[in-house]
Amino acid sequence: MAKSKKVLGLILELNPPHNGHQYFINMAKKQVRPDFTIGIISTNFTMRGDISIIDKFTKTKLALELGLDLVIELPFLGAVQSADFFAYNSISSLLKLNITDLAFGVEMENINKFYDILKIISLDLYQDSIRNYLQNGLSYSTASLRALQECCTDQEIIENFSKPNNTLAIQYLKCASKLNASLNYTFIKRVDNNYYDEVVTTSIASASSIRNLVNQGQNIDSFIPKFKATYQLVDLEKSYQNLFLLLKHRFICDGKEKVKELFNVNEGIESRIESMLNVSNSYDDLLSNVQTKRYTKNYLQRLFIHIIMNSNIEKGEYYNYLRVLGMNENGKDYLNKLPKETKKIIITSLKGKTDINSKYELQATKLYGLITGNDNIYLNEYKIPIIGE
Repeated sequence: MAKSKKVLGLILELNPPHNGHQYFINMAKKQVRPDFTIGIISTNFTMRGDISIIDKFTKTKLALELGLDLVIELPFLGAVQSADFFAYNSISSLLKLNITDLAFGVEMENINKFYDILKIISLDLYQDSIRNYLQNGLSYSTASLRALQECCTDQEIIENFSKPNNTLAIQYLKCASKLNASLNYTFIKRVDNNYYDEVVTTSIASASSIRNLVNQGQNIDSFIPKFKATYQLVDLEKSYQNLFLLLKHRFICDGKEKVKELFNVNEGIESRIESMLNVSNSYDDLLSNVQTKRYTKNYLQRLFIHIIMNSNIEKGEYYNYLRVLGMNENGKDYLNKLPKETKKIIITSLKGKTDINSKYELQATKLYGLITGNDNIYLNEYKIPIIGE
């Protein structure tokens, strides 16, 4: 492929796709002016362990309408992970498709300070401080912030360090460096609502606030682009209650002795979960009861999903593959021009696939169908990629 071609990579969750995503994609394409735009999406469960309010096949159709040429999948094992592994798995996949540019959203105005942060977190003092705080029972996110405060006096950096988009941006830069990637970076400043805002103030609302509106039975049309494709939103309250019952079932059938052998179950957390299951009435109730300074809500949500999925995988490993979920004609043209070595590792369905990523992805889609009342959704895993206009 000609070296002059610009290939833009984007990492998206789309839970759900909203006006903020449209703004981000439009701004990224306006600044980069790419020949091709590739998006990698986490599928039916997100990085933070949330149930996606729209299934991954519908998300793919909507992503193509938002302006992507090619949509690839970050599989369950690669997506439902802490930020560092999520970032590594995403960028590793995009690099295999020869992206030249990477764009991501940020909250911090001064872009140069992201590179200052990278220098700080590489210091031995920073790493030693994190270990000390972790040994004192703090969560990794809290320990990281405390360690940063010991190594840095820049107030803007301290105030922005833990904001969700900035956290991911730091990990993207860190992982790209680890992978020796030669990329051009485009930082898109987040506008209007922040990630965790639960009250809508403008037409560009956070995904969290939009999901809250859905739970309240309110109309969200003002916050979602006018898509041609039809889509159906999941009943999250019912779906989480079903997850709660499945988690109970796992402990009833396997007991904590088997559960403690699963992915990311450590330090006796299985005993705490088991005891709190007996006094909790809902999924949210259980999260609140198990949560401590050490165990954050995001960590627990991921952990619960992996326990239900019976994830018997190696900790500290990376999980990704090259699976195409959808494309338009421009994306199809890009795939056709890829080197033969790359084409050989691309998969277009899970039919006949027995690798670990495919196995758990199919299982995750079946789980998603079970809890959302769409039992046959897994049949889409055996179909060819979605073709957009």
